[in-house]
Amino acid sequence: MDISTVKAPILSGLSGAERTRVATLIAQAKSEKSFTWVDSVVAPTTASAMITEFQKEYGLTFKPTFERLTSGDLSTRIQQEVTAQNFKTDFFGVASPRLFSTLKQAGALLKYSSPESSHYTYASKYVSEQPGYWIAPVAYSFGVIVNPALYPTPITSWKQLSDPALKGKWDVANVSANEGSLYWYYGLKQVLPKSTFESWAANGPTTSSGSSAQEAQKVAEKQVDATVTSGFRASQIVSQTKVPLKVYYPSEGTVLNGQTYAIPSGAPDQAIAKLFDDFLLSKAGEQIYVDKEGIASFYQGVTAPAADLAYQPSIASMTILPVNTDKISTSQLDDARNSWKSIFSR
Repeated sequence: MDISTVKAPILSGLSGAERTRVATLIAQAKSEKSFTWVDSVVAPTTASAMITEFQKEYGLTFKPTFERLTSGDLSTRIQQEVTAQNFKTDFFGVASPRLFSTLKQAGALLKYSSPESSHYTYASKYVSEQPGYWIAPVAYSFGVIVNPALYPTPITSWKQLSDPALKGKWDVANVSANEGSLYWYYGLKQVLPKSTFESWAANGPTTSSGSSAQEAQKVAEKQVDATVTSGFRASQIVSQTKVPLKVYYPSEGTVLNGQTYAIPSGAPDQAIAKLFDDFLLSKAGEQIYVDKEGIASFYQGVTAPAADLAYQPSIASMTILPVNTDKISTSQLDDARNSWKSIFSR
């Protein structure tokens, strides 16, 4: 393939084999006219900003399609595409270690090793990583989002969710249906007695919608006093509503969920997908991600704006419960889910 005429700003900083690799992918990508990305975290405005910068840096024009789904809906969509062998998704992100493992076993993930993967080697201490198949460049953790106008007491322990003042006025994560929530419960079970969760159940929580954005919005609108969900989401809701929400990460610790990215093996626009993977994992891509979302990145030197750290502190500053998702068996997860169902009857 003749790449002598390929031009793009990204190429000016590359040389040798890497320049040839990227230029070849750009040449291939120019024949692809669309790009479909589905994600369980990224907001549409963030996706638009990232895609715009990506197209500019790589000299590409294509029709982007982006959709944010709940983790459960996203997993179902990808699995349906695999089963039907009718791939429409080029790139996807979700915090679901079991999904990625299942897809890899089925040969449904494209093997692609982005050079940018080297920046995430230490992330495997906290989250599932398999360079060449999937990388989790960012992570979030479950905390308690509170409207202090309704519940002014700081939450320093998970046990406080049984406070009678919260009875019937808070939402709890959907552990039965959401994999990220299930790992959160699995981790908490290691440090909290069963009686704590029984006290929660007796305190009348409603099961959350599964959408962290919707949950934070409910707290801002005073539909509930508090909710257990992804803490970083509060930063966007505070910015939009000007309601001064608080996020607490109790002293016993919490579990880190890695937002993981991969390319389906049958992706129709694989050259664009590979280049976008490079971009998202790069320092420039990560900075847009954390600036817009307030989420924590594993890329050293990439930090969220100072104001957002009140909602999602840096990973190094948090008490993280060690949950090695790669070593937890299906039966162990099923036992945890059944334990939750027996306590909460849901």
